[in-house]
Amino acid sequence: MAFLEILQQIVDNTKDSRGGLIMGMDGIVVEEYIKEDETLDFQNVGVEYTALIRSIADASQNLGFEGPEQIVVEYRDTTLIVRNINQDYFIMLAIKNSAGIGKGRFLIRKNILGLSKEF
Repeated sequence: MAFLEILQQIVDNTKDSRGGLIMGMDGIVVEEYIKEDETLDFQNVGVEYTALIRSIADASQNLGFEGPEQIVVEYRDTTLIVRNINQDYFIMLAIKNSAGIGKGRFLIRKNILGLSKEF
């Protein structure tokens, strides 16, 4: 399944989702799928989160943990789920509230193996 199809399936089947993207740790977007009426700048959010992921990975290494598999950040109006596909790429899903977080996490986890085979 193509990247866009996977993102569409995850976004369209997650309640109140705003969109999603697949991005490299270099800040380059591989693919994105955004709901039609959405105004969130996903590319900018993704670029900012690459720095956060690197920082968390460095802290994890200093503490003797393996790198993070998933990061969930809840803001007042949006929940972001960020999951590593491998050490060079991640997938991010934005949801309007936390109601769809379980389904979003499940759909990402369900598709992560297929995504990792593409890189």
